[in-house]
Amino acid sequence: MKKVLLLVAALAFSVTFAQDFVMGINFDAGGKFDGSFNEGTWNGFNKAIDELSGDYDIEPLEFEGQPDTFAQGLRQMANEGADLIVAPGFSQADAIHTIAAEFPDTNFVNLDGWAESPAANELYVAFAEHQGSYLVGFLAGTMSQTGVVGFVGGMDIPLIHKFDLGYQEGVMAACPDCTVISNYVGVTPSAWNDPAKAKELATAQQAQGADIIYAAAGASGNGVIDFVNETMCYMGASRETPLTATSKVLPKSEAYKAKCGAGSQPLFFIGVDSNQNPRGDTDNNLRTLNHGLTSMLKRVDVAAYNAVNDVVNGEFQGGYLTLDLAADGVGYALDDYNKPLIPEAVVTDLAKIKEKIISGAIMVTDYTAQ
Repeated sequence: MKKVLLLVAALAFSVTFAQDFVMGINFDAGGKFDGSFNEGTWNGFNKAIDELSGDYDIEPLEFEGQPDTFAQGLRQMANEGADLIVAPGFSQADAIHTIAAEFPDTNFVNLDGWAESPAANELYVAFAEHQGSYLVGFLAGTMSQTGVVGFVGGMDIPLIHKFDLGYQEGVMAACPDCTVISNYVGVTPSAWNDPAKAKELATAQQAQGADIIYAAAGASGNGVIDFVNETMCYMGASRETPLTATSKVLPKSEAYKAKCGAGSQPLFFIGVDSNQNPRGDTDNNLRTLNHGLTSMLKRVDVAAYNAVNDVVNGEFQGGYLTLDLAADGVGYALDDYNKPLIPEAVVTDLAKIKEKIISGAIMVTDYTAQ
């Protein structure tokens, strides 16, 4: 039986037996369990390993560092003979491009980054975040009862403005009179891991009337989710929307009843990258109102999953790849947690909009291409 052996290590690696394959994952800032970008990548990587484990002996390899140690992790894994290293995050692109030249037998996959003239062992995967953000923006504009929605971005960079602008265009398509408040956590990589600052921004946005807040901020987005789950409600709805009827009939948690008086309306977050809808279930009861309206899915899990299988199957190809709506590379989450919130007519509208974006009938602006 052919064996795939994946090395387990963080900084120091030791191998005393032969391997057919060695594979690794080098996490971006924010940590493995950020509940978003890194964790989604890990889920896809791990899923591929689990599926292969029926035929192969497999153990995962991982390195969790910071921008100043990314190159160290990449180089150490490559030195151990890694056939594949998956590295989420644009901040790893330069290191990958340099190290790929040193280790031509190692395949590198970077998510969100770019390098000029990549070698055959470098694959840079981009996503049409603006398209997925348009969908969740249209949903927010359709459902907002105040006519004000929020966006909390992580690091103030063009990539996150890509989320922001797509979201704004979707909101305005559904509600031309709505207002979108956009704020960013910071301008350094620490912006991906500052939930306290994100919570502060969400608090300020809600004070200005935002009843739905979309977070595209890595681990910082946890602060937005915490704010919504802890605050739960607000006073002052000014629009009647599909959410008015659904939120009225859905049972509320005991905590909601205790905290929110008559005439109050529920707050909602929109998650990102991974499906964060379950995070809005504050009482572990699917029957009661969930504070996660939806999540913009960025299928980093698919990119990592495919990379592992491509290497095992001898099908890896370097270069550039963009995963868009047509490739199911982005989308929005609809599951048991948020289905009671979103009427079937709205789901149908979103399906029609998705097809129009794919066909080109709706052109969503890509901030990074302007």
